[in-house]
Formats: sequence, C-alpha cells, structure tokens
Amino acid sequence: MGYLPIFVALSGLVLLYSLYTKNQIIPKKTALILVIDQMAKLSSERKNLILTYDRANDNSVLNEVASDLMKTDRFQTFRIENELITKTNAAASNLSEEDKDLKTQILELNQKQEEQLKQLALRAGQYNRFIKKAPTKFIASLFGYKSF
Repeated sequence: MGYLPIFVALSGLVLLYSLYTKNQIIPKKTALILVIDQMAKLSSERKNLILTYDRANDNSVLNEVASDLMKTDRFQTFRIENELITKTNAAASNLSEEDKDLKTQILELNQKQEEQLKQLALRAGQYNRFIKKAPTKFIASLFGYKSF
C-alpha cells in the first residue's frame, strides 16, 4: 500500500478545500452582480425619464445629459457613474418649476444610484479582498473568478 492512502487523503483534502472555497466565493460574487443589476434598473429608469423629456422638449437643459446617456447602457466605472450623476443633478436643478415632478424623480433616482454605488464599492472591496488572499487566489483562478 505504501503512499497510496496518504495521496488519496491529501487529494480529498485539496478537493474539499477547493469546493469549500468556491462555495464562499459564489455568494460574494452573487451579491456584487445583484448590486450591479439594481444599478442597471435605476439607470434605465433615469435614462427613460430624461430621454422622454428630451425628445418632447427640443434644446432642453437635459440635452447634454441625454446625449451622454445614449452612449452608455450599464455600469462602466465608478468615475464615469459619478460624473453622470453630477451632470444629471446639475441639469435637473436647472429645470423649470413646471417640471418640478420630473426634477424630484431624477434627483431621487440619482440619490438611490449614489447609495448603490457605495454598496457596490463595499461589495467589490469584500469580494476583491477575499479573492486576493493566498490560498483563495489559486482556487479562484482555477474556477475562473477575477477581481472586480
């Protein structure tokens, strides 16, 4: 028999540890994807509001924001999303009193989007820290997980 039982035991240990680690990565990745999907939903709502208003009103104050929104569909980077929120807030603040409801809706959606950005930064940090730890890094690369 010799070394065969030791080899089998160690192989089983490595396999179990790999499965355990993968099962720890999956919820972290799922939480990250969930936040991104929620951000996409909010972004889509905001985009529809702004584009509908822009189509109805030529040369509106939301014209520049509408053209920026036409370029993007999903979350790209923290910096780009923050710039878009800032531009949208500035443009919405310049809306007339007639469009007070639209202004309120846009500002609320931007506030929710900012909260989601904070949540995304938190989740991405947790996920990245976990993925970059020594034994987990190897297992994550085996299963194809990459840092966000």
